[in-house]
Amino acid sequence: MYQNIIESFENFWASVIVRLPDILVSLLVLIVFIIIGFTIALFNLGLGGVASSLIAGAGVTAIIIGFAFKDIAENFLAGILLAINRPFNIGDIIEVGGVKGPVQDLDLRTTHIKTADGRDIYIPNSMAITNVFTNYTKDGFLRLDFLVGLDTFDDIENARKIIIEHLSNQKDILKSPQPNVSLEELGESSITIKVMFWTNIFKAAKKDQTLLGEPIKSRIMREVKDLLLSNGFNMPAQIVEHKMYQEENPLKVAITSK
Repeated sequence: MYQNIIESFENFWASVIVRLPDILVSLLVLIVFIIIGFTIALFNLGLGGVASSLIAGAGVTAIIIGFAFKDIAENFLAGILLAINRPFNIGDIIEVGGVKGPVQDLDLRTTHIKTADGRDIYIPNSMAITNVFTNYTKDGFLRLDFLVGLDTFDDIENARKIIIEHLSNQKDILKSPQPNVSLEELGESSITIKVMFWTNIFKAAKKDQTLLGEPIKSRIMREVKDLLLSNGFNMPAQIVEHKMYQEENPLKVAITSK
């Protein structure tokens, strides 16, 4: 019995702490309306001088309270705007202030985001209003891309055709917009091509939605790599040139065979 009473009080105080911002905002609204009602009553009773003094004092108090509750009020109003405009829904993957993940919940103060590594981030709603944020899943379509380095003497057009043909046969890659492979960079020792394709993450597995298409991208990267190697294409490593400026200390090189 005693233990149940203790647990009840603990739960009560925990709920009070969680709802404390809402309680403070509600009290602030109540105080403001009490002051307005009291002032009108004084004017009605002919005590205009007293009412004027109260208004002057209330103005200073309002400034102090305004600064004290500035952040709470901003987040409260931002929460209302987000609820009305609905720039994202529960489950959409968004990025705000460098934090990216699916939206778990939205209340009048914060937006709850769960990151890919399992962290629960509560972003103040004012950040979503005053900062640029990205909704990756508004329509479900997402473009994925990655870079591939090939040998300078490889047939780039042939490599492009092989990759596009492979991408066109994948059921989780959209036919429209079509996948594409473009020349990205001409390097000193290699040529870099960019592989691009579209997927619909609404049709993907739940884990794919959380990771924003990464399992699909990883699989396609692995398949493209194996496909190019099996067709005789080379993926050269970076060439590093060593220069010796002290001839009296030559670089010793040993060649061994296994």
